[in-house]
Amino acid sequence: MSEYTSTLEGFQRAMEWSLTGPPDEAHRYAEATSMPTFYHLMNGQRLPYDVYVKGIEEWRGKVSEYKPVVDEFLRDGDRLAAHMTGTIKVDGTDTSFESFMFGRVDKESGKLEWLVERSVWGPVGGAPEHGED
Repeated sequence: MSEYTSTLEGFQRAMEWSLTGPPDEAHRYAEATSMPTFYHLMNGQRLPYDVYVKGIEEWRGKVSEYKPVVDEFLRDGDRLAAHMTGTIKVDGTDTSFESFMFGRVDKESGKLEWLVERSVWGPVGGAPEHGED
């Protein structure tokens, strides 16, 4: 079982790693935490594995500080749910975010098969500007 999907502490490490590090190492993160058939459904948009990895690469190129806090985590069999808040500095702008995540975990490897995420973000101290319907 992957440490990244089995406990709150492990999921916290995975979330910290997701946008920390060189852009060209995004594939290492994806390989360690998700299946090759993984897809990410972010705010209603389905991202297949290759697009997901490319997105991580792009975000890593823009982010200079990333402080996620996984404050709720539940793993029940092959199901995972989490709530995360935090701050991120994107292209020099301090941004706050909140995400709700639900996923399915591969029983054999412990890696994510898919992840559905609903996230909002905007300026620190202000109302969300992105992810709003």
